[in-house]
Amino acid sequence: MPAYFIACSDVIDRDELNRYLAGAPASMAGREIKVLVFDEQTESVEGKAPHRTVVLEFPDKAAAMDWYNSDVYQAVVGHRLAATANGFAALVQGFGS
Repeated sequence: MPAYFIACSDVIDRDELNRYLAGAPASMAGREIKVLVFDEQTESVEGKAPHRTVVLEFPDKAAAMDWYNSDVYQAVVGHRLAATANGFAALVQGFGS
């Protein structure tokens, strides 16, 4: 079943985020990852949502965790964490086809 990595946050350091954005694509090379959402103007409908939302689709949770724990991604994820606040990242299970 597909799995979805969802990251929501507010950007507090654009330069640090740009360092993340420069390095993150290399972590996706050769992997089955679809970028479904990349929005930096998220609109709250209920509650208070952070302004930046990213949703990545993976074939399954194991593939998502393999990407997240990869040396290439771990080398850049600190830039995303330093660049953002009020956020979270979650891995959720999708529906099978």
